[in-house]
Amino acid sequence: MPEQHDVVDLLTADHRAVRNLFEGYRAATDPEQRRQLVDRMTVEVVRHSVAEEVHLYPTVRKALPNGDRIADEEIEELTEAERILSDLDAVDPRDRRFDPLVRELMDVVSMHIRGEEDLVFPELRERLTPEERMALGLRVGEATAAVHSVPPVSPEGPGPGRTLADRVRELLTGRTR
Repeated sequence: MPEQHDVVDLLTADHRAVRNLFEGYRAATDPEQRRQLVDRMTVEVVRHSVAEEVHLYPTVRKALPNGDRIADEEIEELTEAERILSDLDAVDPRDRRFDPLVRELMDVVSMHIRGEEDLVFPELRERLTPEERMALGLRVGEATAAVHSVPPVSPEGPGPGRTLADRVRELLTGRTR
């Protein structure tokens, strides 16, 4: 059973983990290391997206003024990030298109993180009780725990038309986007 954490603390830790992967990518020069880092980014971003779509955004819609608009905007950013991740899945890290796609991903995800940390999370801290945030954190933790034990790339490959992002989403939800 996952540890119980305040949902804001849990998701902020996810943001920190993704930022660390971005820093690792910026420092990496070996194409294979960069591919591995992008694969890890894919797992983390999709895992985070699914947790927020299933658990966080229904709460945001109910608890925050303009919650529907806020949730829709955040989901749109995450959908864009997953589109970029799917594009990256098909590009060799030595290809000249790889780095610009990664930079685009970093921009989109960074904008998402800022929106949550500057607007959504402070509002949740104000409007939800600590017990509600803990219960939501537990649901988020349980929903995403399975993906941490699964290697991101299967030995038999992704299958026709299935990207790493598709496989992670399917593992967590039983369906693709």
